Amino acid sequence: MRPHIRIIASLLAGAPLLLAACDPAGGDLGFGAEPTGDVAVAVYLDRDGSATPTVPDTVFQGARVSLRPQGGGVAVATVTSDAQGIALFSAVRLGDYLVTVDQASIGDSLLVARITSDTIRVAAIASQVAATVRLAYPEVSVRQARLLPAGRRVFVRGLVLAGVQLFSDQSSHMADTSLAVRLTTVALQGGLTGNAAGDSVVVLGTVAQANGQPVLSNARVTRVATRPAPIPKPVSSAAAANAQNGALDADLVLISSVVVSDSMTVAPHFRIVASDGSGAVTIELDANLGISTAGFRVGRILNVRGVLVPTGQGTWILRPRGGGDVTFLN
Repeated sequence: MRPHIRIIASLLAGAPLLLAACDPAGGDLGFGAEPTGDVAVAVYLDRDGSATPTVPDTVFQGARVSLRPQGGGVAVATVTSDAQGIALFSAVRLGDYLVTVDQASIGDSLLVARITSDTIRVAAIASQVAATVRLAYPEVSVRQARLLPAGRRVFVRGLVLAGVQLFSDQSSHMADTSLAVRLTTVALQGGLTGNAAGDSVVVLGTVAQANGQPVLSNARVTRVATRPAPIPKPVSSAAAANAQNGALDADLVLISSVVVSDSMTVAPHFRIVASDGSGAVTIELDANLGISTAGFRVGRILNVRGVLVPTGQGTWILRPRGGGDVTFLN
């Protein structure tokens, strides 16, 4: 187990800290010292959206954590989490307190996703972790992510349309019930070496632009479950060529009975121009796929599935994900 995971697991288990409850130093002037205790709050950053401590997660230093009276009001104590993610409160009056985190101390990109126990009790026992704060990036739909300004880091959940291992540019495609989006500079979490279409995933990515369309860059992909492969949307060749006026950017589509009018090598890939009569679309066979190009002659009729990738010039190309996405009809 990695060191930071051992730390997080220990914190969540409420392992006692090597500190004892104490009374204030000095005399009590005959009135008796008010009893106090120590208590700790653990803070960690959920980097894979799992909502539980996992290998990608890290403890969080620098969060300003406060204890407030249960009825609200001014904080009785505020402590900054240390290098092990611990905010240790010492010599606090015994009783129950609300735990809050100063948003400014964790930055604009993060939010407090959960506090395991909003109310904690300071008692005259050895100090222990009484609450854990899970920090996370905002979780949004693909549609919302596509509307955010560049630079925002967010979680998105959905299904894989095309795995990162398929294309030479190390891109991947995913969709939820709202829209699709392309993922760039992809890294797979949890020891994965590839994705299958239909994998249910959580993606942490940074909103960016590529060829005039939103993407999630520096995407970190975690597989949650395996689902049936998604069904492509049937479209005309003309609609594929403009991604239905951009609405189907990055999506998985099917064009049927298109006739090849031209083919060429655009190193290192191979491109075919085809149409169903509504307008021509360019189909690109990525060199990474190893698809034989011998059969793509002028006049051949095809059914083709694939994902739509913008050219940056107002048009899209259709990328099959393997030989099984192309069917010859003559």
